[in-house]
This record gives sequence, C-alpha cells and structure tokens, in this order.
Amino acid sequence: MHVNTSSIPLRVVRFLVATLARAWGSRGAHRLATVATMCLLAGCSVTRDPLADGRVAFLQGDVQAAEELFASAAEADARWEPVARMDQAIAHLAAGEPQAAERLLRDARDQFDQMPKVDPLAEAQSMLTDDTKRPYRTAGYEQVMLRAMLAMCSLTSDGADAESYAMQAQLRQTELAQQAEQRGIAIAEVFQPVALAPYLRGVLRESSHHDYDDATRAYQLVAEWQPAFTPVGSDIQRAAGGVHSQPGHGVLYVFACVGRGPVREERIAETTSDALRIASLAVDSAAGQAAVPRVSDVPIAEILIPPSPAFGVGVRIDGQPRAATATLTDVGRLATLQADAERPWTIARAVMRRVTKETSLKATSNALAMDDQMAGLFAFAAGSIWESTERADLRCWGLLPREIQVARIELPAGSHRLDLEVLGQTAQPVGPPHSQRVDIVDGKNTYLLAFAPADQVVAVTGNRTQNSPPPTLRVENE
Repeated sequence: MHVNTSSIPLRVVRFLVATLARAWGSRGAHRLATVATMCLLAGCSVTRDPLADGRVAFLQGDVQAAEELFASAAEADARWEPVARMDQAIAHLAAGEPQAAERLLRDARDQFDQMPKVDPLAEAQSMLTDDTKRPYRTAGYEQVMLRAMLAMCSLTSDGADAESYAMQAQLRQTELAQQAEQRGIAIAEVFQPVALAPYLRGVLRESSHHDYDDATRAYQLVAEWQPAFTPVGSDIQRAAGGVHSQPGHGVLYVFACVGRGPVREERIAETTSDALRIASLAVDSAAGQAAVPRVSDVPIAEILIPPSPAFGVGVRIDGQPRAATATLTDVGRLATLQADAERPWTIARAVMRRVTKETSLKATSNALAMDDQMAGLFAFAAGSIWESTERADLRCWGLLPREIQVARIELPAGSHRLDLEVLGQTAQPVGPPHSQRVDIVDGKNTYLLAFAPADQVVAVTGNRTQNSPPPTLRVENE
C-alpha cells in the first residue's frame, strides 16, 4: 500500500486544518481538525495494480508464475480478489488445467449472479470516496465472457457442458440488451449476438453424425450474426449435406484467444448534457431537488484495447501450412461498444458523487457555524482535496483476449505434428512456433485451445470421443 499525496498542495491541507481550528477555537479542536483532514485524505491511498506482475508473466508465456502471482494477489486484497481469480482461471486453462479453471469461473459467475443489486453501505462509502471502495461488479461484456470461457474450459475437459455454457453466454447478452433498451439505449449495434454460441452448437451437433439439421440452422445464425466469418459458408454446405468428414478422417478445431483484451484506464471526461440530465433525475428522485453543481470534468474508467502484435494464429500440419484462424467473436469491440453506450451513466455517477461531497461539506460548515466567507474558503480547500484524491475504478478481467478465433482442419486419422505461429498484421509469423503432436480419431473432433496474447503461443489439446476419459495435456516443445 502506497500513499500518494503529490497531487495535493500541502498549503491546501494546512489551510483546511487552520480553517477548522479557527472555527472550533481550541487546541483540542485543532487536533481533531487534523484528524478530520486526514480522513479526507484517506482517498489518496492508492494501490499499485496487484495483478500487473501476473499479467506480464502470462504475456511472456510463464503461465505457472502467473497462476501463483494471481493466487497471492487474491489472498492479499479482498477488493481485487474477484478479478484476480478470473485471471487465475485463464492461467490455469493455458497451463492445461481446465477443471481448475472451470471451478474458479463457475464460482465467479455464481458470486456475481448472487450479489445484491445495491449494497447501501458500500454505495454510501463510494459516494464519499470513489468507486474503488465498492465490491467489484462485472461489466456486461465480462458477464458474457465468463460463460464463453466456461465453454472453452468444458471443450478442453469432458465437453459435457460446452454447449450449455455457450448458450448461457448468448442468453446473458440478450438480457443485457433488454435492460439497455429499457434505459433508452439503441441496442442494434451495441448488443450484437455472440456468434460463438451457435457456432459451438453447430460443431457439437454435427459431431453427433445425425443432428445435421440442427447444425445447419446453428451455422446459418453464425452467418447472420458474424457475416465477416467467411468459413461458415463451407460449414453450412457441409452440414446441409449430412457429412461430418471423409471416411478415415477426423477434424481438428483450433480455437484461439488472440491479442490483448479490454482493460480499463483512467480518463478525465467532460460532462455532457445527457450525463447531467441523468444525474439531475437521480438527485431529484433521492433528495427532492435537482442540486447538480456545475461540474466540467470527472475521472472515469474507459475501455482500452492494449496494442498487440498478434492478429491470428497460423497452423502447420506435418510441416505444411494448412489454415489460419478467423475471427468468430470480437471481444474488444463488444466491450468498447457497451462501454460507450454506458458512458453517460458512468459520468452521471461521478457527477452525483460530487453532489454528495458538496452536500457533506455544506453540512459540515453549517455545523461549525462558519460565516459565509469562511464557509466558502473551507468548501474550496476541502473540495480541492477531495477531488484530487478521487480515482476511477480500474479493476477488470485483464486476461480476456481481444478476439476469439477458430480454424477447422480435416485430417487423416492418426498422429500428426502440429506447429502454431502467431501471425502479425501482414499474416506473417511474428514469434517462435509452438510445436506438439495431436491425435486425430476417425469421425471425431479434436479440440485445441491456443492463447496468443502477444508474440508467443501456448496450447492445450483435448480429444472428444464418445465415452472416453478426459485427454492428457500435451504441450511438448519440439
């Protein structure tokens, strides 16, 4: 824990102490005033992002170190525990431990679903400080991706719940769209359906060798929801023809988590007429009067997509180029669109916080029986400290990918050498290859989950055969 008061002029702090002391007029009051000032300064206690080291380790391919660092961070600070556990789950998944990842993500999903919509005590505290004092609440895109990543966990484990999790992701996106529409948000562009859900349904139905009609309808939804995903045309044609694969062949699906996903960064945002209108309505409802001050700008958390050299994953089979992954779900765009739509409400909340603080300062000056001049000086000094210590809440699920991509490759049954390479913007390799062997079963699907957040790629393989035990992890650099 570090205390950063560099943004608060010391003369302002001293002036506030002196003002309170003169108002109360005693040595004991002076000490009490100092204590009161230090309470105001409590907001300047800021913590360095405790997940930064774990995320750096993950980006460098050291998933074991990342697991340990996230576990330590979760135990050290309850405020950061929820996002630390979600990042830890991604590290478990990349390390070939899908069951451990699934347990963490299921716990997170259930915990967030059971949270009360409003925690009066936490809300009151955050209004007097900032949103870092609130229990962490997932953003809409994080709620959707929780279920999507659960589907990935299941796919590389026993596969039993993959389709169910994927459908949960789509259902949550639909619920978020309905809630947004009730608030007057145009949902057509913002809350687009998640194509991952019907795609997984199509893949799993097709693998049954008899639910081809269901598979065809699912792929048609993918084509409608994600028209840029051109491989779906072949999927529709194949499923409509009732053919899973050629005799003596099986199918390798490479699902790739590509690039750096959305994170939060503090920005100073100018207040807008929409934000002030929302804040006015909220204040009027709560206090019986619209007492919104003239606030020009406030700190808020905005979505940032960190730069990454990764734009896809190239797949070589037995030394020959066979495919490159294509984007099925753009997580970064999903997060950015939803954050932009919520921006007026985000700013309005910051404005309401200023209302609460100004009301508190006014009540304090009245209780101290200050004259108008002294009250104005007190409000200026205390308000300056309060505003300078206010921080945006930057907690987030930082190991989500920018995109979920996929490639389908039909191969002869047997063992094959697989090489994965991170592809840059020009579709050329930008990092070292990851090599391993994969076993293809006649008429069955084999699923491989790759993580390519930067220039290195790691992968987890699982074979999905009927009534077969969970596959052993193979991550053999050759």
